[in-house]
Formats: sequence, C-alpha cells, structure tokens
Amino acid sequence: MGGLSVKGANKSWLLWGVPFAYIVYSFVGDVPSLTNYAIFSINLSSLFFVVVYLYHSFRNLGVKTGAKYLLITTVLGYSFEYLFITTGLIGKYSYSNVLAPFLGPVPIFIPLEWAALSYFCMVATDNYVFSAGLMVLLDMSFDPKFSQSLWHWATPGQYYGVPVTNFVGWFVTSLTIYGVFYLVTRRKARSSREAIVFYLLLAISDGALLDLNLKMYSLDAISIVLFCSATLLVYMYSRRIQRMSSSTIAPKSTISPVQDGQTPGIKPS
Repeated sequence: MGGLSVKGANKSWLLWGVPFAYIVYSFVGDVPSLTNYAIFSINLSSLFFVVVYLYHSFRNLGVKTGAKYLLITTVLGYSFEYLFITTGLIGKYSYSNVLAPFLGPVPIFIPLEWAALSYFCMVATDNYVFSAGLMVLLDMSFDPKFSQSLWHWATPGQYYGVPVTNFVGWFVTSLTIYGVFYLVTRRKARSSREAIVFYLLLAISDGALLDLNLKMYSLDAISIVLFCSATLLVYMYSRRIQRMSSSTIAPKSTISPVQDGQTPGIKPS
C-alpha cells in the first residue's frame, strides 16, 4: 500500500473519524460499571451505530449509490426476516417488545441493522463472499447473547442455543444483498486498512466483550479466535489483490526505433 498524501490522510480521517468515535463509545459502554447507564442502552447504541453507518456510506459511496444500498438492504433484510419468522425455515423465533415498534412480525429497526452491519462488512473485504462470511461471524457472537433478551428461539439450537440453520440464513441473506447491490450498481468490493481495523474492533467491542460481561467465557474465546483469524485472512487477501492490481496497471516500456542520427532510448507506451 502506498503512502497517503496529506490531503488523502485528512480525507481518510474525516471519513473514519466518526466510526472510530463510535468504537470508543462502544468500548466505554462495555465497562461493567457503566453498562446500565441509559446512554449505553441497546436501543441508543443501535441508533448511534445506524447513524454512523448512514454518515459513512453516503460519504464513501456517494448519495446516489448510498441510497441504493440503503434501499436494497432494508427491503431484502425485512423480506428475509419476514420469511424466516413466518415459515420457521431457519428455526422458529420471535422478537421481544424491547425492539418495538413493529411492522408485522419484524421490528422496524432490524432492517436498518442489516444495512449497517452488512455495509461495514462489505467495505472490509475485496470479495462479497468474504463479506457474507464476516456477517456470519458477527452473528455467531451476537445471537447467543441477544437471543436471551431481544429475540427468542422456540427450540434451542446446537450453538449456544442458536440453530445452525440460522447462520445459513444469515449467509444467504447477506450474499443476496451483496449480489443485488452489485447487479444494480456494478460496484466491486473494495477494502481499506481502516475498514478492516474497524470490523475487528466492532466485533470485539459489540461481540466478544459482551460475551465476556455475560460470563459466556467459552463463546468469548471462540469469538476472539474467529474474529482475529478472519481479519488476518481478509487483510492478506486484500494485500494480494492490491499487489495484483499494481502489477496490472504498471506502465509498460517499449524500445523506440532508432532513427538516423539519434541515440536508442526507451519510449513509454
């Protein structure tokens, strides 16, 4: 990765300063003595996260593309949630009134969470399939604890009370979101160092540390190993893509023909 110019560095800080401020807020909220304060409640923290997503996506993607992403993710997020709840396709579950208001069986805020989480997973990788995988890893940490209060599984599943089919549902939903977004915009997945670091810190603060606070120690250990391993793989893949891209766009040189009275030289093509 080449060095950033001063202008580029300032632009990067403006773009990522707000998301990393949210990370600081999230880590502070993980302090056991502070978790019960209203400002760190699940409703407010979720609202802040969605606001951060909207700010970053519209600045990063542009208003037009950002609006398309928001529309695609909220519509598909709601549609899959409605399908899964009403059919029990991935296991029977229902949301608690903590997340009210509802639109049918789905809390209105849930599609916005789909948009926010999937967006930050998307910008952390150079491959939409990897992005869907990052979404599943987040749910493997989130679902076991939040299903104790924000939603409930009718029949406890194999993974800390969560059915394994739920993770299949998350992968299919995420991949569908990314696939439709690509078909509509033709935008390829592109990662950055800031996005990769943000994903890891988000996963630890909103995932692993909450597992620890709830004394789910084995889940916490699994989450940290999975998040760190996935982040390392994503970073290595990103470096590989950048090296391939750099070699592809490197300027070629051709030997210019020698004219009478001239010295042979190199002529850029």
